[in-house]
Amino acid sequence: MKSRTSELAVGIFVIIFGVALFFLAMKVSGLVGTNLRDSYNMTASFDNVNGLKPRAKVTMSGVTIGRVTDITLDPVSRLATVHFDLDGKLTSFNTEQLKKVKANALEELRYSTEYSEADPAKQKEMEKQLADNMNSITSIDEDAYIMVATNGLLGEKYLKVVPGGGLNYIKRGESIPNTQGTMDLEDLISKFITGGAGKSSAKAAEEKTSTESTEDAQPSFVE
Repeated sequence: MKSRTSELAVGIFVIIFGVALFFLAMKVSGLVGTNLRDSYNMTASFDNVNGLKPRAKVTMSGVTIGRVTDITLDPVSRLATVHFDLDGKLTSFNTEQLKKVKANALEELRYSTEYSEADPAKQKEMEKQLADNMNSITSIDEDAYIMVATNGLLGEKYLKVVPGGGLNYIKRGESIPNTQGTMDLEDLISKFITGGAGKSSAKAAEEKTSTESTEDAQPSFVE
């Protein structure tokens, strides 16, 4: 009886451990917890996305704000185009914040040369256009950049949005212009070797020139 109870306890423990391991694997792979609220699609182009896969997370300030949906290759620019969905609730301004952003943008517009040189009718048109454009902006400013980062613990690749300090914001559906691709180990070694060789060659050439100049400057006592 005691043996059967022990076996049952061990069996229950193994089942619980297996279920927990399964959900942990699903969480790490990005197959669960991907429900985005008010989602919208954005794109970004990179020179290297080695290791980045669909369903990889997109973060900003350590908070997951989206997921990679697709990765394609542009045949013209030959850059990798990454498509990703962002959470609208996490990357949009609320009503009060949007009012403040609009006020700051309007103040910046009024200080511009184009606005000051325009007639009152044109100024009102410019103000209306600015207000309309503000309705679909995200909280990602134009000075921000997005990079392919590596999770230090698991080694998985993901997209990391680094905010800037600009007052102009990217609209929904647009592309984030400032990007930084992943750096391969082979590229780092190649750059290190090439850079070291270049510095050595430059230093040798400089020493040779210095030696020749010194020899030319010495007087000759041979008749």
